[in-house]
Amino acid sequence: MARKRIKSGIDGLDGMIEGGFIEGQILLLAGDAGAGKTTLASQFIYSGAEKHNEVGLFISFEETKELIYENMRRYGWDLAGLERENKVAFLEYPTQDVDHFLSQESIIRDTIDEYKIKRVAIDTITSFALIYETEYKRRQEVAKLLNKLRKWGCTIMLTSESRAFNTEYQVRFGLDSLCDGLVYLYNIREGDVRVRALEVMKLRGTRHVQRMVPMRFTDSGMKLYPDEHVFKK
Repeated sequence: MARKRIKSGIDGLDGMIEGGFIEGQILLLAGDAGAGKTTLASQFIYSGAEKHNEVGLFISFEETKELIYENMRRYGWDLAGLERENKVAFLEYPTQDVDHFLSQESIIRDTIDEYKIKRVAIDTITSFALIYETEYKRRQEVAKLLNKLRKWGCTIMLTSESRAFNTEYQVRFGLDSLCDGLVYLYNIREGDVRVRALEVMKLRGTRHVQRMVPMRFTDSGMKLYPDEHVFKK
């Protein structure tokens, strides 16, 4: 029996991945600072709550709830209103309090069960990893965390800072092998302009488009253009 597909909420993406992500997968959204990772993760949560009746949880290790809600209003997303309707939940852990996230893991799981949360976004896993002093310890603790996240039974999107050199990328802490999917956001300089693109690097159990696709910010969120080329021919 085919597993349920979860719509991404990103215009143009689902057609590239057999209709959506497989329910329960852990997906890594990687890219440079400013590439749009927080926006795309927020769009994933908003779309689930607003269009598919799937309650979402956003966990932030960097930006405050107020700032994210304010930034996302420019796309017409009323995350605060959805929170009042118990369709979205938000937890924030400032950098100095990231360790509290681990101590409250059982409380978070209770929240997931109580509100029947289906989607989770964690922004960013990099902040969690960097509380540990060595690269070995970071990889070890990230692996432990992902094992815990799988038990939540949600479709989870993690964001991660990653440096791209043109179309070459590097993902830290072994995340690309630990996650079920890797979606990379590019913000490439071409001459005096920046070119944005998205590439599905891997997605277990799914046939997907294997090339970079143009991506743009629109008035209603991020949108992909699979029929266009990233670079001018």
